[in-house]
Amino acid sequence: MKNNVSRYVFLLLLLAAAPHVNAQQRENTSSISLAGIWKFKLDAFETGISANGVQLLPSLPEEITLPGSTDQAGKGYKTQDMGSLRLTRLFEYKGPAWYEKKIFVPAEWQHKDVQLFLERVHWQSSIWINGKPAGKRESLSTPHTYMVTGSIQPGKINTILIRVNNDNIYGIAYSHAISAETQTNWNGITGKMMLQAFDKVRIGDVEVFPDIAQKQARLKIKVVNNSGKPVQGKLNFTSGSKTATTAFSGKDSIIHAEAVLPLGGDMRLWDEFDPSLYTLHSDLSAGAGEQTYRDSRDITFGMREITTDNKRIAVNGRPVFIRATVHCAEFPVTGYPPADIDAWLRIFYTCKAYGLNAVRFHSWCPPEAAFDAADQLGLYLQVENSDWRFTVGQDSATNRFLQEEAVRILETYGNHPSFTMMGEGNELVGPTVKPFLSGLVSEWRKKDPRRIYTGSAAYPMVPENQFNVFYGARPQRWKEGLKGRFNVKPLDTRYDYAEYVAKSEVPMITHEVGQWCVYPNFAELPKYTGVLKPYNYELFRESLREHHMLDQAEQFTMASGKFQVIQKKEEIESYLRTPQLAGYHLLQLNDFPGQGTSPVGVVDVFWDPKPYVSAKEFSAYQAARVPLMRTDGLTYTNSQTFRATIQFANFGPSAMENVSTEWSLQYEDGRAYEKGSFPQQHIAIGSPFTLGEISLPLNRIEKASRMTLTVNAGGHSNEWRIWVYPATLPAVPAKGVLVTGSLNDKAKKTLQNGGKVLLLADTAAIASDVPPGFSGISWNAVWSGMPPNLLGILCDPQHPALADFPTEYHSNWQWWDVVAHSRPMLLDSMPASFKPLVQMIPDWNKNNKIGLVFEAKVGKGSLLMTSVDLVHDMDKRPVARQLLYSLQRYAAGEQFTPGNEISLQQLEQLFKTGK
Repeated sequence: MKNNVSRYVFLLLLLAAAPHVNAQQRENTSSISLAGIWKFKLDAFETGISANGVQLLPSLPEEITLPGSTDQAGKGYKTQDMGSLRLTRLFEYKGPAWYEKKIFVPAEWQHKDVQLFLERVHWQSSIWINGKPAGKRESLSTPHTYMVTGSIQPGKINTILIRVNNDNIYGIAYSHAISAETQTNWNGITGKMMLQAFDKVRIGDVEVFPDIAQKQARLKIKVVNNSGKPVQGKLNFTSGSKTATTAFSGKDSIIHAEAVLPLGGDMRLWDEFDPSLYTLHSDLSAGAGEQTYRDSRDITFGMREITTDNKRIAVNGRPVFIRATVHCAEFPVTGYPPADIDAWLRIFYTCKAYGLNAVRFHSWCPPEAAFDAADQLGLYLQVENSDWRFTVGQDSATNRFLQEEAVRILETYGNHPSFTMMGEGNELVGPTVKPFLSGLVSEWRKKDPRRIYTGSAAYPMVPENQFNVFYGARPQRWKEGLKGRFNVKPLDTRYDYAEYVAKSEVPMITHEVGQWCVYPNFAELPKYTGVLKPYNYELFRESLREHHMLDQAEQFTMASGKFQVIQKKEEIESYLRTPQLAGYHLLQLNDFPGQGTSPVGVVDVFWDPKPYVSAKEFSAYQAARVPLMRTDGLTYTNSQTFRATIQFANFGPSAMENVSTEWSLQYEDGRAYEKGSFPQQHIAIGSPFTLGEISLPLNRIEKASRMTLTVNAGGHSNEWRIWVYPATLPAVPAKGVLVTGSLNDKAKKTLQNGGKVLLLADTAAIASDVPPGFSGISWNAVWSGMPPNLLGILCDPQHPALADFPTEYHSNWQWWDVVAHSRPMLLDSMPASFKPLVQMIPDWNKNNKIGLVFEAKVGKGSLLMTSVDLVHDMDKRPVARQLLYSLQRYAAGEQFTPGNEISLQQLEQLFKTGK
């Protein structure tokens, strides 16, 4: 992966230095930018237009800068409150707004067609030119374009009046195209804004259909004829040294033509490993009566074919594994997506650096610049319509809008090789949802076979789907509580999702996985310099301050972040281990700032890296080629034998020949316990490919140890932690320590008299309603309303109480038995400075002080207390046995001198009455 990362760094620098290639360029087009200051007025009561469409506003008294939004201009209603569920818009507005600008149009445009181009409007527009209505458009995904030839007056100053309406025109308010959770329903116009002048006869559109088998590109051309006369002419196409020519004639306003561009034996293919692009230069020469016309246009395309074969997705005939992040339109500074390619190059480079090869746009479609960037970097994009409804079939107008919107998306962005997948939306529900989706997918497949299609992400699935996005194959399903795979039993890495794949007749991509949270990083707050403010994060921070733990905020972020990565690693590897799985959609690489606030990313919402994991570390297992391990568990005693099956996922550019595999099991200090290797092998494309078996007695490990198994296959490395504990432990002399299971009279008296007490509390007696969930929070506990609602443990590995219990400062898989057999203690009543030895990181919405082990001075005595069950079935629980041993040795030693001081009354409050 190191070479790949270096390659992308070089590519990004190269792209930054080179002129960017636009998807479509016209050589003989004149244009006038409309960016700048516009007159402006809100129209909340819709008084600016009469019932019969006459514009009534006498003047617009305010000003606004476009491109931009009403939020950026401080227009609308100032927010009066702040909440914890999402970021807060400072200014909100929903309804019509009016924009007006005067512009001089050159006299030489007299005999031209004139078009008004607005790249992205949110989301319905109507225009008046010089006081006369000139049309109406609606789209959230594609430019609003108007032919205004008859309304514009060349050689004069013209008045352009635009009414933008972002009211809830159709019932799609939950989609991320307008959702308050991310992008927001802003009002305005962004991206390119211009008047364009064209010849009356010109190239209207060129669709490029790659034909990989024949090494050619088939071209479908629309010639615009607004001359009013029959026209005939010729189209010449060149790409490098390759050429094609076709003639056309007709009198209709749109004349269709076709051509074939041969690319020959040196044809370059586009994919994630080699995103080769072609530039197609198109020349038109035509005559209409005595008038001659010439036009030119450049189009960028890639020779790429995406197909499905049984359970696999293939690009150019080679199986691929989709490793995608879900993108939900999170842009806190502007509130809307950028229209410049540099911004998207930065986002997509980050995706590549962290090992992804795809991006799913959840219920929205990005601007052209995103496709351009993905074309250049080699990312597979799954684009979706603005649809996340629970009422499909109840509103024919909404259905009509979305049907037309999907066609607009296909026609606008269809030439981009990165546009590989498309769906209608997310988790769609309604009385006629299945026939609605079946009809859409069938229509799309017929209209444009250059990509593969699915109806709805997650559900429902329809027979017309070319691939399914399935929601069930993940370790923590929605509202599954503590019944998720990471909570019900200790981890084994033999698990995969083959039973789910078997149920799908087409390739299956797993829906919205890896939703493990990290404690919010308050160091990010200064980055929110725009229209959305992190009042939710400020509320969390103040809550943490009120609970006297603000000084631990950074520790909470780091420890929960390390645990988040550990969980994501196992989840990602479980998908790579699954035979014939087509891929996964990670929810998500960056943080999600809404729906209760979900800091699930390993980069923040601004796409900056988080401090606890680097792109290099993360991409070691989220990559095209990854060593894998299957084993029954990760904790052992030294009387057992460690057995593992070593496998490999190869979704690189080719099969791998003569692959050497080496493995080693090392102590924490780097000393090797054992090393080995497997014979050289051929690794075909696919997963899982078995490299060999490891069978290793652990009897030479004398004390509790955290070990690392490292596997390197063909230059690709991965590693896993395992823990080995002595099968038998020596008895620990009591040395004046009272070991008890309850806070009985003897324990109280011992403490009052200055003695030592090791209190192994009965978990049933602890007065706490905190459930003992091992995993981190999935998505967030507020939105789901149920556990898991903790973020792992925080401890000091160097504390003498843990001297015989090898651990990091954060949760790892060996803590499962400890946490699962505990009753976490609520310690909010303790002194402000009180810190438990083993602390549970809380839900940021509640910020309770929670612990599993603590020490304190009580009266004259010293107390070491745990609410972990360290009594029952200890012969079967080597991890618990080792923790007990470590605590016993500490309590019996001279270092046991607690600094915290609590009263007996505070201690008694931890127990249920009568216990």
